[in-house]
Amino acid sequence: MAFKVIITRPNVEDDENAYHGIVFLNPNKVQTKRLKYVASEDKLKATFTFEGNPIKVGDKFLACLVAVDGGVEIEDAAFKIQKNSPQNKPEVVNF
Repeated sequence: MAFKVIITRPNVEDDENAYHGIVFLNPNKVQTKRLKYVASEDKLKATFTFEGNPIKVGDKFLACLVAVDGGVEIEDAAFKIQKNSPQNKPEVVNF
């Protein structure tokens, strides 16, 4: 079994920023990824997979989205605190 988080962001034409997602389950379980464009959904998206059962139902996790201008300077950052739902499906965090 695995715990999955999907971070999404709408695609904005002429946006030159690169977007990176960060998921914190606890201090020892952190993943980062660059969001990639998914043409069929017209959005940026990244899936984070944590093997095993790293978080209990009802526990909170933190999802962050960081905009990086040209891959060099941080332009903006946002975060959301979510709860692990009892449903056996990926947790989707839309920014």
